[in-house]
Amino acid sequence: MGGEAEGGERRLGRVLSFGIPDTALGLVMGYVEDPWDRDAISLVCRHWCRVDALSRKHVTVAMAYSTTPERLFGRFPCLESLKLKAKPRAAMFNLISDDWGGSASPWIRQLSATFHSLKKLHLRRMIVSNDDINTLVRAKAHMLVSLKLDRCSGFSTPSIALIARSCRKLETLFLEESMIDEKENDEWIRELATSNSVLETLNFFQTDLRASPEYLTLLVRNCQRLKTLKISECFMPDLVSLFRTAQTLQEFAGGSFEDQGQPVADTVSICCCT
Repeated sequence: MGGEAEGGERRLGRVLSFGIPDTALGLVMGYVEDPWDRDAISLVCRHWCRVDALSRKHVTVAMAYSTTPERLFGRFPCLESLKLKAKPRAAMFNLISDDWGGSASPWIRQLSATFHSLKKLHLRRMIVSNDDINTLVRAKAHMLVSLKLDRCSGFSTPSIALIARSCRKLETLFLEESMIDEKENDEWIRELATSNSVLETLNFFQTDLRASPEYLTLLVRNCQRLKTLKISECFMPDLVSLFRTAQTLQEFAGGSFEDQGQPVADTVSICCCT
């Protein structure tokens, strides 16, 4: 009797675990966002692994050389968000050689060709060339809502202007601490202000980019959803018009004050509550 009961419980457990309809299983997995929980789910059985692969929306690749774009697409063909990291943290302190690697080109080519649902891309400590950005914009400009070039290098302001002009659905543009070759001053901000009305976050904090108060004010005026603005150095007294114009701005960082004719090097952060 005891053996039969135990056998019945095992059969019932298998039915409850593996007899869930795909539709219901996919809906449930949609609420599981923690990557560790997702990994555990994918190990239950091959069927659950396939459902996880088709329903996974975000993946973080902690080391870009740990896999290939082809393998990632084969495993998760429906990704909407991807975060890639290349160079180790030591690169921030000039502790690795310039020829270490970290090129985003292989990833950009594959992402542009195959990841048909991709809407958010975060590249961290990678070398992103102007050609990479051109390729990405040609393929994804109509659907990108978030682009983060985080501590990246290799591109210039004309490429940023191309992003601003072409990606009209872009809600987040993040360039913090990136090394950018500035060739056209701040024309990219004017492009962003005149081409995008849905922008919510713009961050070019701790970069060499410069922004005129006039273009920043135009950006705030035209982008009615802008909540976060983090800029490089700019004298705070020149931004009075910007703050008077801002209606939805909640967070501001950057800028500098002037003390007896000498600029103060420390940046400031101001929280603007509406």
